[in-house]
Amino acid sequence: MGDGVMACGNATKDAEFKRLGDKNTPNAKWGMAVGKNADDSTVFVNCEAWGRLANYAAGIKKGDPVLVFGQMRSHEYNDKTYHTLVADFVQFIGGTTERKQEPQQAGPENGFFPDMDSEDLPF
Repeated sequence: MGDGVMACGNATKDAEFKRLGDKNTPNAKWGMAVGKNADDSTVFVNCEAWGRLANYAAGIKKGDPVLVFGQMRSHEYNDKTYHTLVADFVQFIGGTTERKQEPQQAGPENGFFPDMDSEDLPF
């Protein structure tokens, strides 16, 4: 296992979701455009997620800003070397796409908790 790699960028296409192997293991693949090099060129990264993380990553849509942390893997094919960031962590970091969110716990109506006397505090 090598050093971890973190990439933050925009998805270049919708994630492709498949179930692979005898155990139907979830797999999601997508591409990302990441920042710019010193010469102002964008770096394109292939990303892949497995298992439960693949179920989450399957929701990635083209243009979504995404943060990915994982391990860089390389393989050769037809005398070319290809690099894939195999995700250990994926996080949507905003954007205009509406996402289904878990209901939040109800809190105080105005977003603040009531004032308490210092004698009421447990510390």
